[in-house]
Amino acid sequence: MQDVTQALTPTSTVLGPYDVPAYGYLRNIILDVHAFSGSGNGVTAVEDAPWSVISEIALVDTNGTPVVGPFSGYDLYLVNKYGGYAYASDPKLSPMYSGVAASDGGFRFCLRVPVEFSTQDGLGSLPNTNAASSWKVRITLAPANHVYGTAPSPLPSVRVRIHLDAWSQPSRTDLQGNTTPQTPPAVGTTSYWSKTILPVSYGFNTLRLLRVGALIRNLLFVCRDAADSRSEGDAIFPDTTSLFCDAHLLKAYQKDLWKHEMFRKTGLSAPIEAANGLDSGVYVENYCPHLDGRGDEELHHRYLATTQSTRCELTGSFSAAGTLTVLTNDVVPAPKFCTDEVGLEGRRR
Repeated sequence: MQDVTQALTPTSTVLGPYDVPAYGYLRNIILDVHAFSGSGNGVTAVEDAPWSVISEIALVDTNGTPVVGPFSGYDLYLVNKYGGYAYASDPKLSPMYSGVAASDGGFRFCLRVPVEFSTQDGLGSLPNTNAASSWKVRITLAPANHVYGTAPSPLPSVRVRIHLDAWSQPSRTDLQGNTTPQTPPAVGTTSYWSKTILPVSYGFNTLRLLRVGALIRNLLFVCRDAADSRSEGDAIFPDTTSLFCDAHLLKAYQKDLWKHEMFRKTGLSAPIEAANGLDSGVYVENYCPHLDGRGDEELHHRYLATTQSTRCELTGSFSAAGTLTVLTNDVVPAPKFCTDEVGLEGRRR
């Protein structure tokens, strides 16, 4: 779809926007990001590297509405890891992944910008057949100090390859003459990912979650201290956190138990920040259980139903000031979306 190479610089670099080629039904956009040809020894990486090389990415529909983002590269990493899209969900386990090299600052990773949210039946994939009105991908590369503590010299170049993942239009009948579906189920059902950053103060906080009005599929919370670091996020996050929806208590977890539940659902059992491990300062509340725990076989049946008047709040006592980033994944159903077929429940108690 696109293949562009740009030297990393001390300032941000805007790439695109790039048109998504018109073809069938859009499932995902795949990003292959590769930094190379740097030089030097003793190169060090900042906390969110190498994902932080992307300061902003957004997938925008034909009406100019962001469907995914705008996000940072680290946000997109979390979406890939915890969003419930794949059996092997940790991008650090990919054979394409390599972290920031101390010798030259090189790295590589592969991430998906998700559209479809149910691999088993194609639910969420969207029509992409109008070449005159195309989807667009926006990417901004971050300044070098967003990637490196001690930078290589010269700085590396960054190659970004963007690939389209789409369903083709099938034949109307199979080889036996049976009629085949021409569209995904409930075509037009759209999954959105959005981001809100909420300031938190020392002591008890009541934080209102503003993205309501649809079916919530995932909530990802990222706690950072006043210096914007996740390394202290677990320390300042409330020991016990409560999540309410219209005054109904959805959960009240001690934070170690919350981490345990994340491990139990994902199988991420390595030390925190390691490959196949959980992440510092990150807490996930998902409403998309999967068959046998497999992230590619979603049952799509426990979404949290909200309206525009719904009041969702997270409460707890923070041990220091900082921020809480909320990544919200909500699903806006098409008119043909049948709650009986997907087994939709209401709130989880």
